[in-house]
Amino acid sequence: MGVDAFIALLIGKTYDKIGLISLIIIPVLTFPIPFLAFSYSYSLALISMMFWGAVMGIHETIMRAAIADLIQIERRGFAYGVFNTIYGGAWFLGSTLMGFLYDFSISYLIIFVVLMEIISIPAFMMARSET
Repeated sequence: MGVDAFIALLIGKTYDKIGLISLIIIPVLTFPIPFLAFSYSYSLALISMMFWGAVMGIHETIMRAAIADLIQIERRGFAYGVFNTIYGGAWFLGSTLMGFLYDFSISYLIIFVVLMEIISIPAFMMARSET
């Protein structure tokens, strides 16, 4: 949470200057997390937790600011509701699947996470070009 709070201040300032493109750092920071978290090194797992905190700070800050920038004020409450519903549902489904994969094979879990990150990059680029 400390990393989350610290990064939120920095990324908020960055978002104000360059906008949604500041989200591109999320896949970069997320990519090493499964490799570090599931290593047998305490230090690497700790670094993984710091990356995770940074990703959460970036995501929580930018996504809320972006909704405010992209949606008219009279529809903003609904937009926040839709965003949080989809975000929460996807988080639940992804976490459930990752839990099953963890029980089956950590290697499959890591492959799943890496594939989702790779898929997120073109999806982000397509969404960015539409705004």
